[in-house]
Amino acid sequence: MYKRLISTIIFIAYSAILIKVMVFKDMPTIRIGHVMLNFGGAEAGHAPNFVPFTTIVPYLLGYKGLIIAGVNLVGNIALLVPIGFLAPLVYPNMTWKKSLALAVVAPLAIEIMQTVLRVGIFDIDDVILNALGVMIGYGTFTILAKCVRERKYIHMLTAAILFIGAVAGAFYVVYPWGQSVVNPGVGTGIDLCGGTGGNGQIIGVAGDSFTLEHNDGRNLMVNLTDRATIEASTGLVSLSDLKIGNRVTLVGDDNRDDSFIAEAVFVCSG
Repeated sequence: MYKRLISTIIFIAYSAILIKVMVFKDMPTIRIGHVMLNFGGAEAGHAPNFVPFTTIVPYLLGYKGLIIAGVNLVGNIALLVPIGFLAPLVYPNMTWKKSLALAVVAPLAIEIMQTVLRVGIFDIDDVILNALGVMIGYGTFTILAKCVRERKYIHMLTAAILFIGAVAGAFYVVYPWGQSVVNPGVGTGIDLCGGTGGNGQIIGVAGDSFTLEHNDGRNLMVNLTDRATIEASTGLVSLSDLKIGNRVTLVGDDNRDDSFIAEAVFVCSG
């Protein structure tokens, strides 16, 4: 009884955190090496995606970079794993069919909340990745439960060590040790593009958007989301402060149709 109560409390608490992160995208700007990532803000102007694998395939092919792909693909899966793991503890009669139903309903609820609250867009690929995370969590629970019933404690210990080692290894490789992870470089004169020269050079500024000559030769019309930020080494700036010739790094969604929805813009020094 107490185990189920504790599991229920944890399930509810984690669900609240999940809504905060996945629906409202309440996360700070972070830096991984020379790459800036900002997951906050609505993706205004981006059409919903109802075609499976439309966004997953470009990530797998590396069109948006390995780090961005890893964060989006692995992140969307990993965040839902605890839901699949905790569900059988809250509801002991959980079966794989019921877990599959949960794997569909939970991600759909997240996507619908984003759409209704206008803090994001509907993407069927997010539903697929989230559902995979739920099923991985449920599968992990059933394997561990079987090990407990059969008293295969060595197997459990080995699996736990490997899992913790994998997470710690990934954290060690990805985490920017010795660097600030929240808006680094702002107000310090440090090049926010990390010496990379950014994604391209601004060739036109008009209204609430600007045109970027991308490093791959494309001219992109860059539109900003409602909560987008523009940062230079001196701090936050406005769109009107951007000048032709500025080199910038963009964080957001490249539609691959000569348009870009930016959630953050970092102005390179010099």
